[in-house]
Amino acid sequence: FADAEIVEFCDDGWSGKNFDRPAVKELLEQTKHGKIQCIIVKDMSRFGRDYLTVGNYISKVFPFLGVRFIAVNDGIDSIRPQDVDSLDTSFKALLYDLYSRDLSRKVRNAKRARAQKGEYLAAHPLYGYVKDPARKNHLVIDPPAAETVRRIFVMVGGGVSIAQTAKMLNSQGVPTPMRHKTAKGMYASWNCIGEENLWTEASVLKVIRNEEYTGSTVYGRRFHDRIGQGHSVKVSKKDWIIVPDVHEPIVSMEEFDRAQAALKEYKERHVPVGSKTRIRCGICGHAMSRRNTKEPYYFCRTPNVTDVCSCPQERIREQEIHTALLV
Repeated sequence: FADAEIVEFCDDGWSGKNFDRPAVKELLEQTKHGKIQCIIVKDMSRFGRDYLTVGNYISKVFPFLGVRFIAVNDGIDSIRPQDVDSLDTSFKALLYDLYSRDLSRKVRNAKRARAQKGEYLAAHPLYGYVKDPARKNHLVIDPPAAETVRRIFVMVGGGVSIAQTAKMLNSQGVPTPMRHKTAKGMYASWNCIGEENLWTEASVLKVIRNEEYTGSTVYGRRFHDRIGQGHSVKVSKKDWIIVPDVHEPIVSMEEFDRAQAALKEYKERHVPVGSKTRIRCGICGHAMSRRNTKEPYYFCRTPNVTDVCSCPQERIREQEIHTALLV
C-alpha cells in the first residue's frame, strides 16, 4: 500500500448496527463505483455489528466487486479465501452483533432506572423549559415560552377550539416551538416546503396533552424496536414511567384537567403499518389529514389555522392518489 491513496471514513457517535451511517454510506457508494479497491478496519465491529449484513458484504458483495477487506485485530484478510467463509469469521461477526444487542439492553435498563428517579432524559428540553445549568437532567422554566404554554391551556380550557387557538397564535406572530429553539441557537428542523413554520392543530394538541407541564417527568412514550435504527413504535400509556412533582409546573393539575375535558377523550388506536398513505400538501408541506369514510379522502388542515398559505380546500380521494402513483 506504499503508493496507495488513503481515504479515511469515520462515524463517531453512530451505532454499528446501523448501516445508514453517513460515512459508511459514502464508503459503500465509492466502492460500488470502483473508486476503492481495499477496505481496512481495526476489527469487523468497526465496519458493522449486524452479522448478517457484515457477512453478506465480506463473503459476497466485496468479492463480486473485487474489493479486498482487511480487519486488522481479527486477523482477517479476504485475499486469503479461507478467511472469507470460515467459521471463525462468522462466529466473530455474530459475537459483535450479540455484544451490541446486550449493550443496548443494559443502556435501556439504566435509562429506565434513571427515569424512575424523575430524571429528564430527552436530548432537548421541553418547550416552555430549559435545562438546569446546575443539573442537566432537571428542567427550569423558560419564561417567554412558558407564558405561551399557559395561554394555550387557558384558551383551550376556556372553550376555544384547537384550530382557533392555533390561528390566534399565528395571527399574533407568536413563535412556534421550532422558531423558539432556533432563536436560542438550538438545532431544529421541520418538514415544510417553504420557510414558514406555523402553529398547527397538531402542535397545539401536543402541548395540551403533555402531562410534563404539571411538573411531572414522562418517559417511554415510544420504543426503539430495532437496535441502532431510528425506527420507533408507540407505547401504551399504562407502560409509561410518570414521576410527579419533579420540576416547577407551568400549569396546575386543575388547569390541565380542564383543558383535557374540553377535548375529545383520548383513545389509543392501533394503526397497522402500511395501512395509510403518507401524503403532504404541495403548498405548505404539512401532512394532510385522512378521513376514513366509505371512500377515504385527504385534505389539508393548514387553512384552518392561517390565511398565509393558499392551500387547496378540495378533498382528494385516496383512490385517485393510488391510481396516480401506480400509473
